Amino acid sequence: MGWLLVAAAVIFNLWILRAQAIPVTYSNDSGVHLSMVDWATERIQAGHLPFDGWFPNLAAGSAQFHHYQSLPHIITGFLGVFFGPQATFAFSLYLLLALWPLCIYWTVRLLGWDPWTAGAAAVVSPLLMSAFPLDTVVFDDYGFELGAYVRAGWGMWSQLWGMWLLPLAVALTWRALARNGSLLLAALAIAMTAACHYMTAYLAFLAVGAFILIRPSELLRRLKRGAIVVGAALTMAAWVLVPLLLDRRWYPKDEWLADTYHDSFGAKRVLTWFFTGRILDGVRLPIITTLMLVGVLVCLARWRRDEVSRVPIVLFAIGLLMFFGRPTLGPVLDLVPASEELFLHRYIIGVHLAGIVLAGVGTAWLGHVAFEAARRRVFRGVRAEALVAALVVILLVVLSPAWRERALYASEDGRLIDEQRAADATDGRDLASLLEHTASSGPGRVYAGSLFTDWAYEFFIGHAVVLTTLVQSGADSIGYSLRVGAITTPVEPRFDEADPTHYDLFNVRYLILPEGMQPPVQAELAETAGPFALWHVPTHGYIQVVDILGPPIVADRTNIGPKTEPFLDSGLAGRGVYRSLAFAGAPGAPATTTETDPATPPGTVTSVSGSLEQGTISADVLVDRPSAVLLKASFDPRWRVIIDGAEVEAQMFAPSFVGLEVSAGRHRITFTYVPFPRYDLLLAIAFFTFLAFPSAGAIRRRRRRRIDED
Repeated sequence: MGWLLVAAAVIFNLWILRAQAIPVTYSNDSGVHLSMVDWATERIQAGHLPFDGWFPNLAAGSAQFHHYQSLPHIITGFLGVFFGPQATFAFSLYLLLALWPLCIYWTVRLLGWDPWTAGAAAVVSPLLMSAFPLDTVVFDDYGFELGAYVRAGWGMWSQLWGMWLLPLAVALTWRALARNGSLLLAALAIAMTAACHYMTAYLAFLAVGAFILIRPSELLRRLKRGAIVVGAALTMAAWVLVPLLLDRRWYPKDEWLADTYHDSFGAKRVLTWFFTGRILDGVRLPIITTLMLVGVLVCLARWRRDEVSRVPIVLFAIGLLMFFGRPTLGPVLDLVPASEELFLHRYIIGVHLAGIVLAGVGTAWLGHVAFEAARRRVFRGVRAEALVAALVVILLVVLSPAWRERALYASEDGRLIDEQRAADATDGRDLASLLEHTASSGPGRVYAGSLFTDWAYEFFIGHAVVLTTLVQSGADSIGYSLRVGAITTPVEPRFDEADPTHYDLFNVRYLILPEGMQPPVQAELAETAGPFALWHVPTHGYIQVVDILGPPIVADRTNIGPKTEPFLDSGLAGRGVYRSLAFAGAPGAPATTTETDPATPPGTVTSVSGSLEQGTISADVLVDRPSAVLLKASFDPRWRVIIDGAEVEAQMFAPSFVGLEVSAGRHRITFTYVPFPRYDLLLAIAFFTFLAFPSAGAIRRRRRRRIDED
């Protein structure tokens, strides 16, 4: 009968979320994720592995797959070869959301609970809603709820993969430590979670420590098994983690995000929101919160005699502490590895996961009490099956306000998707024609407003602002400066659309504006289509010969934005004068001039071949005096630079670009992004780690047989 509850939840999801299977233009982070899936599909079709490569479309390009949790995009990219990346992406979103109750059911059963408890948790799982007042706004939809993923929400698609893997990783880890379950499965589940979503995997690693301590009498045994799980998980996820850690100093710590919610809100606020139902029920009646609190009491009552009951309480405590964040934990967080990289407000996911399990426990306990009372006192002659069916109906009725609210939410999201499809077929087609024009008119970046300009939020295709549409289109654009692992990410928001030197500096050659809006700088109208106008802005292109003025700008990943802002405001770039960067302790390139306004340019670019889309671009340059050749793409240590047949070390120039200093004369220069070279070794290590577990088990079994025979 527990499966009936799971089936009810899955059928409910499959119906209300059916619009999610329709590919459309997204107005949230899903646009970035779809762009990555599209890139992975193209790379696979070109005969390359998609583990690393130059992703040119955002923030002046980045080694996005090198820095980001990319396993979901790689898997979907392979499927996209057969079914198309857009259709595959949309269908993955639909299925992962709709089948989520199955994951919860399996998890709760793995944790040792009965089918009714697992079924009750599964029924609750799609009904979560968070909404809590924060100053003048309502902060919501970052947890295990629809709003975190659907079109009307945040579009956190990679977290959706983590949402599926985290519960299974936690359950398998507990079984491995408490019940001599498979260490291999526990390690593999944690490794998969890390490869899909770093922050979600962090909870899985914390859970290992908690499960070691949860039974002090078995501390040494669990410590040994826990160390094996963690070590094997890290080894099997090394293909994702090692490249990220090796190049960590090139991954920006964005000050634009540091001042928002990422330190979270402190214990007082979080507990107030929890006990008023805001974290699990949002603005609805606190039904799920009440069921969860009943589950908490049940588990606390069983704490001493039943370890199974300790697990959801411990998970709840971990999630709650992480969600309290820095205002409560303060310097304690500094003891936790990489804690400064965590978006602590996202750890509402820990509260949500524990809340789902505890609500299932509370619901099953109430159902058992009601069943026993009914059989003994009121309905003695009634068949047990009939009583159970009646209790199931009562549960569904009790949850009906939540069912109805989630159905209305999904229905509204479906309406937005239908309207977006219609807009994509009209205005979207017009925009696509302008982007085709840019592709045929010469290389350059496209600008249609930014996250920091007001007019961009009134410039739509359907319900998607045009700047996010550019992300999904695959155009090389600036303006969307989120979820990108480029060192240019903190610099890009300082692009001033009214400063003509910035267009040349970032090689923004194309402006897409609402028809009738005049460009903020001198530009030539190239074409109009529907409500859009395409403008050309003159630039020097992606490669330019420039003078270098001293001294170098000293910066690192935490402050490159503010450190380079004076250079951006100086107007030097408009006169062909740049400065070098002494980045993260490395020396900057020496100056080639003392003049801030040279009478003549230092040289010219005579021809360019290749493209950033291919990850390699070459130029023939004629240099009149010692200077530098600048590629207006984000610096990365894996840029390989060859001049006149000889490889030289790439240098970093303001605001965040790659280049090299050159002598006078004619030169042939090639910039090539070289992917991380040892994925083969890291994947082999992961594979042999996987194989080592059954081999080690077989060796132990043979030893036991020999001992028994002796």
